[in-house]
Amino acid sequence: MTSPLSNPTPQAIKTTDLFFEPGGLLEQHFTEGDVEFELRPQQQKMARAIADAAHLGHHLAVEAGTGVGKSFAYLVPQILTALEHETRCVIATYTITLQEQLMHKDIPLVRKILGCDFKAVMVKGRSNYLCRRRLQRARKMRGDLLDTDRENQLEVIYALASNNQLADGSLQELEEQPDHQVWGAICAEYGNCTGKRCPFYKECYFMTARQEMMNAQVLVVNHSLFFSELALRAEGAAILPPYGYVVFDEAHQMEQVASAHLGIRLSLYMVEYWLRRIYGSEKRKGLCAALKDGKGAFLATQTADAAEIFFESIRNHFKLGAQKTQQRVFAPPPIETDLPLKITNLCLHLKTLTETTDNPDIQSEIKSSRSRGLELRDIIESFLKQSLEDQVYWVEIQGRRKQAVLYSAPVDVAPILREMLFEEIPCVIMTSATLAVGSNLEYFRHRIGAEECTELRVGSPFDYARQMQIQIPINMPPPTANNFESASSTAIRYFVNKSRGRAFVLFTNSRFMKKVAEELRFDFEEEGYAFLVQGAGIPPKRMLETFRNHEAGVLFGLDRFWMGVDVPGEALSHVIITRLPFSVPDHPLTQARFESIEARGGNSFKEYSLPEAVLKFRQGVGRLIRSGSDYGTVSILDSRIRDQWYGRLFLESLNECSVEDVEIPEP
Repeated sequence: MTSPLSNPTPQAIKTTDLFFEPGGLLEQHFTEGDVEFELRPQQQKMARAIADAAHLGHHLAVEAGTGVGKSFAYLVPQILTALEHETRCVIATYTITLQEQLMHKDIPLVRKILGCDFKAVMVKGRSNYLCRRRLQRARKMRGDLLDTDRENQLEVIYALASNNQLADGSLQELEEQPDHQVWGAICAEYGNCTGKRCPFYKECYFMTARQEMMNAQVLVVNHSLFFSELALRAEGAAILPPYGYVVFDEAHQMEQVASAHLGIRLSLYMVEYWLRRIYGSEKRKGLCAALKDGKGAFLATQTADAAEIFFESIRNHFKLGAQKTQQRVFAPPPIETDLPLKITNLCLHLKTLTETTDNPDIQSEIKSSRSRGLELRDIIESFLKQSLEDQVYWVEIQGRRKQAVLYSAPVDVAPILREMLFEEIPCVIMTSATLAVGSNLEYFRHRIGAEECTELRVGSPFDYARQMQIQIPINMPPPTANNFESASSTAIRYFVNKSRGRAFVLFTNSRFMKKVAEELRFDFEEEGYAFLVQGAGIPPKRMLETFRNHEAGVLFGLDRFWMGVDVPGEALSHVIITRLPFSVPDHPLTQARFESIEARGGNSFKEYSLPEAVLKFRQGVGRLIRSGSDYGTVSILDSRIRDQWYGRLFLESLNECSVEDVEIPEP
């Protein structure tokens, strides 16, 4: 058999080269449109590496600095390869913003420049689509299922669907978002579909969307949907049609998202939401009310009482409250509860109930409710018995009702992803502006199980030596000192006034941020700055809009603003990092990962804490230079970057630029 290397160069690789080379398709498109074009060798190198990976069937991790044009670099070779091999590629992004950019800007432009026809669709989960059959059933039974306000919401959606005013029938299409209970009664569900027997099969929104997926060569998804689907595939319930290639953009988020979708999350609200569909005793609505099923209503009410007692027992046992909002669970908790038994009894009754009706719509509703109940029961038992191997368990207080929430997550996702992703998919491409720690991507690859993976770093086309400078105060106390907070306030005031606002101030601690904000608020507002503090009642999206549109904004932010935030131009000219972003090992998952490393004789600081902090630091610094015409300063208040051996690793991780020592004047 001839090896791939001895074959003639595939057309996908030839066209990729033709697209990005000097004078190629990309340059021709922009010069013909009288748009200034700048060739990016980094983009060309990345695209060719991806084309080779797809051809040879191996995995590739690419760190591509800001401004490379990552989207084009992976879209072109992946689309061409999918077309050549008559298969599909999946593009997974972390943010909705990037999904929309791909669908509405980048992919249409690639299609136009290539001059070839291919189909791309944005994939949404099944429950995002309206089910016409369930809508009709809910409307007939609305008096028994919903109260007056929710009935009105149902009527609005029914009118839109009846008058063909919904394009794809998705939740996102509705201008006014319905109540969760309303949407839960009318959305498409796994296990609640009669398929071709459904009278609405030909006009089904979900089936139409699924057919669109089957006809597409490019599927754009988010990380959450991808890893949810990966978990479902293990149970034989795939959402996505078969595909040959997958790209993870914003790949630095892979471990976090995979952990969240390969473990447990269960709250009282989730159990109550399920029960209300069967019977809500408060308003006497639900399936049992519609079917005049007194026994089912009684069992549902009993189960609701047991659920409330169970979650209150969890809260009391772990002494959760205002002073303690989180607790790791090291062993099966000695909590006696009959909740699993109550759920089982209710589900047995639901099974009997399906045999008493000939109505297929009602039968499918009952079966779906029963399936969900058994799933909830299994989650509770898994948590109480700690039966999921190699997972860490914990409880948290969350939400307005301060409810206890049960959690578990894999301590290490690498073995799971190695088996379910990298050994199953021929070619996985991972890319981000921040994947490297030191001179390689070994840490990233090890964390996600991609040891058998080629790596590439292509840098950034921006001139950081000219565009950015680092300032490090020489008279700041260490972060452990008692006077660090007051010294930080003085330094922040000095740096912000120096740049006349236009600054992000990034914190790692909410209490510290609020204290500094309180101290500086009057001064900043007197200077005319638009002073914005995360958690002060303004949604992050609106904070960003205000910041972008003000000539002198000052934004104090936590995790949300360290990454994925884009403010090009003069509006953001200064990033101030208050502390090096080391994770405090107070989260159960972080603790468990530390322990796992130490148990095998490793060093948790060097192997986990330090590389994680370097990657987050790079993300924070990366907020500053977003285009070739941006200029600005990064000020780092944490003296450890100068005084500790590991400080050089943070500075060496940045693109080459000037580093200046400064002295903060006394207040």
